[in-house]
Amino acid sequence: MASYEFKKKILPLLIKIAIGLGIGVFVVILGQGWLFELNFLKNIDLLTIDFRYQSKYEREVLRRDLKKDGNVVIIGISDADLKALPEPFPFPRSYYAHIIENLNQAGAKAIIFDMTFESPSKYGAGDDSVMRATLKKYDNVILATKVQTGGTSENYDLRNANRSYENIFYDTSKNIGVVNIYKDRDDVCRSYFPMLDVKGYLTPSLAFAALNRVYKLKPETCVGLTDQFFLYQNRSIPRYQSTTFLLNYYGPVKTFHYEEFSQVIDDSSFKTKDEIQYETDLNTFDEEMMSRFKNKIVIIGSVMPEERDFHNIPLYIEEGGKNNYAMNGVEIHATAVQNVIDKNFISTADPVVESIMIIVLSLLSFVGLLALKQIHMRHIWLLEICAFLLTVALIGAVFEISIITFINSNVLMNVVNPSFAIVLAYFGTAVYQYLTERQQKAVIKNMFGHYINPAVVNELVANPEKAKLGGDRCELTVFFSDIANFTNISEQYHSRPEGLVALLNEFLDEMTRLVLKYEGTLDKYEGDAIMAFWGAPLPQKDHALRACLAALDMQKRLEVLRIKWAKEGKPALTMRMGINTGIMIVGNMGGKDRFDYTVIGDSVNLASRLEGANKQYKSNIMISDFTYTHVKEKVVVRELDLIQVKGKNEPVKVYELLGTTKMEMTNNKRQSLELYNEGLKLYRARQWEEANAYMQQAYSFDETCYAAQIYSERASLYKLTPPPDDWNGIFIMTSK
Repeated sequence: MASYEFKKKILPLLIKIAIGLGIGVFVVILGQGWLFELNFLKNIDLLTIDFRYQSKYEREVLRRDLKKDGNVVIIGISDADLKALPEPFPFPRSYYAHIIENLNQAGAKAIIFDMTFESPSKYGAGDDSVMRATLKKYDNVILATKVQTGGTSENYDLRNANRSYENIFYDTSKNIGVVNIYKDRDDVCRSYFPMLDVKGYLTPSLAFAALNRVYKLKPETCVGLTDQFFLYQNRSIPRYQSTTFLLNYYGPVKTFHYEEFSQVIDDSSFKTKDEIQYETDLNTFDEEMMSRFKNKIVIIGSVMPEERDFHNIPLYIEEGGKNNYAMNGVEIHATAVQNVIDKNFISTADPVVESIMIIVLSLLSFVGLLALKQIHMRHIWLLEICAFLLTVALIGAVFEISIITFINSNVLMNVVNPSFAIVLAYFGTAVYQYLTERQQKAVIKNMFGHYINPAVVNELVANPEKAKLGGDRCELTVFFSDIANFTNISEQYHSRPEGLVALLNEFLDEMTRLVLKYEGTLDKYEGDAIMAFWGAPLPQKDHALRACLAALDMQKRLEVLRIKWAKEGKPALTMRMGINTGIMIVGNMGGKDRFDYTVIGDSVNLASRLEGANKQYKSNIMISDFTYTHVKEKVVVRELDLIQVKGKNEPVKVYELLGTTKMEMTNNKRQSLELYNEGLKLYRARQWEEANAYMQQAYSFDETCYAAQIYSERASLYKLTPPPDDWNGIFIMTSK
């Protein structure tokens, strides 16, 4: 019993749990790239990160206004500056020296040039000398350099100690930072280098070079490293890629405060084109403007499209009906600076916690979706739709949780792997159902294929739940048949038994075909006997009628076969049948390794007795009153008797099945049946002489009405020796 319980209940559950866990483990392994990497999943992951950036920006109720209280101010060199200033771009170095003087006069904390001065000025050595003199005067200016990335240059390995940078002013100012901007595989800037290896020496990026000045650190100071963090000024900056950290964008382009280069340089000692042309002093760099730079970190760089120093970021702003994802390089550096000052960092979720979440989620998704799909209902497609919608809802929930976590905690969860686990769980349920149903169909076909109509087998295969096996109590109609005088027929084949086998096989094949025609279930053969039933394994409301119609067709087919067999010199076969309807037990009977799908019960035994009772009345098809009750509107019968079969205490009324109500009857047969029914009433009223007369007349009209002969003989006997006063007309059978 325990073994059966384990096999039927516990083992299937363990298999489902194992599959759910297996899906989760597979996704975790795949996500870690231990087997192989799926680039399309990584690309989708990047898109989900962008979606969270944008959702955070759109959902934030209280956005910080960096134009008012930000620590960074950007001086952008634009096309308007080219029109306003006397000299063309690239500007003379004296312009930048003038800007440095003005900003220091305004009280700027640090001045960063997002531009590399790789070659001498086209305006001559004197122009560069002005810049050098200014750089010697002020130590808060940070210069920029570039480095080729993509190879070993991104590794944090010190190879030599000889500093060398592609900036002609490095010999004057040692404050230098790398301007390289990191981009993911889809050309989007989501993270930032804190430092880079430049010609064998670790060098801070432009933002961190500026921060070194703000926090009064040595110019060459770089971040410290742990397995999970960059360490800088009591700040633990979560590492994203091995060499970068995620930028926490405050908004799309122009989130920071911008000033025009031409307006910052325009003081009383500088003349713009308009001032020269109109011989007037505008002097836009006044006290009001100076106040905007006090204690600020100022980044100077080009924002001109032709300079191509703009990069795609995860956020966009709608401009002219299109989404603009581009941000100037100076603002990306400004974002990194502001993030560090604000300690506003994005961390990734703990990979161990994520792995556990993926495994648990895949398990719950698989088991839950499978439980939903296995609900028994008429419209299976509704379950599939519900399962699909539930899958979409689960993925949506993962997305929403990731957005809320990103907004509230600055934690970046992996969305693709959990979603992929849910999708695999959904398809896993489909595969599991397919394999399970395939196994069930194989079992059903093997179980029923030999003794059920193929149409019924197909229905069971399509709807396995309809095959309620194992012993159900229900009302069915059972059929027994036997060949009359089969022993005598067998003796004719004493010398050639193979002939008897061939005849019997032909007979059984023809009769079985008719059982299956009416979608009956063939129970068994016992020699020349056939046992079948209707109403299981599939319910049939008209199971009694189907059994009767099958029996009638068998008798008709025998008439044809007898003609054929006579021509072949074979003996004629006569078939007796018993049909009963009642409550019986149907299901698999036997041991765990060998069993039969059959019916048992008193109702089954009665049908067997009725088949044998045909001998007494020389009838072919005998049905019980229980069966007749179900078919009386569809068939024509001759009431035979009220009999008490062997082994039964209660009498049962039995009938000879003659045909359907649509059958054609000769006038003689019709009159014979009417006379017989009237004679039976007289017989039971103990009017022996009148009953005898009616029965003799009924037989004269139809010589196949053998029951009339029987009642004529009984009436004659009872006329001579009347039965006792308590006689009830029951005929007690003493043999099977």
